[in-house]
Amino acid sequence: MTDAPKSGAAPRPGVPSKSGDPPPQWAMRTYVMVFLYRGPTTFESEEENAAMQRAHLANNARLHEEGKLILAGPFRSKTDLRGIFLFDSESVEEVAGWCHEDPGIRSGWLRVEIHPWYSARGITIVPPPPA
Repeated sequence: MTDAPKSGAAPRPGVPSKSGDPPPQWAMRTYVMVFLYRGPTTFESEEENAAMQRAHLANNARLHEEGKLILAGPFRSKTDLRGIFLFDSESVEEVAGWCHEDPGIRSGWLRVEIHPWYSARGITIVPPPPA
């Protein structure tokens, strides 16, 4: 890994140069992206589904509070692909452990695909200001 430039305007992390050169390595890092899919387990009642969704969302809140989860959210399309997670970790194994703490994943209500993802160092999601 090369050091960041010491003088002059440094390129913004994750932005290629106008000449098409990739961003410098110092400006990039690996994160872990998770795709959540509908799992093989289904529940008979809306109450059971609602309870599982609440448990899943509570787990998301815990992971976010612990600084592990950068973003999470559902897809609006009506397919088996249900949502995504982006974790602040470079370890697929570590993230797999965190995912399997989720009640929805543990029960089979959701299943996951876990992939290393290369992007700008220090990415964040800035919430909108309170209304």
